[in-house]
Amino acid sequence: MPVQIISTPMRITAFISGEIDHHNAVRIREAIDSSVEKQCPKVLRIDFSDVSFMDSSGVGLVMGRYKVVNSYGG
Repeated sequence: MPVQIISTPMRITAFISGEIDHHNAVRIREAIDSSVEKQCPKVLRIDFSDVSFMDSSGVGLVMGRYKVVNSYGG
């Protein structure tokens, strides 16, 4: 999977690798959202250091995760 999730009590870090496009943005979103719903973190950190390409689907992924974490008080 192009995303690895590491959780601590107050923070979730999502390490994304490869390409973020309309083909795999859904799987990444689902993995992050699942962790956020279980933990309700104050901080969501997304690490793009291993991302080689990102289209507008990636921008939508980031903005959507901001809204989701914000809705949980993060």
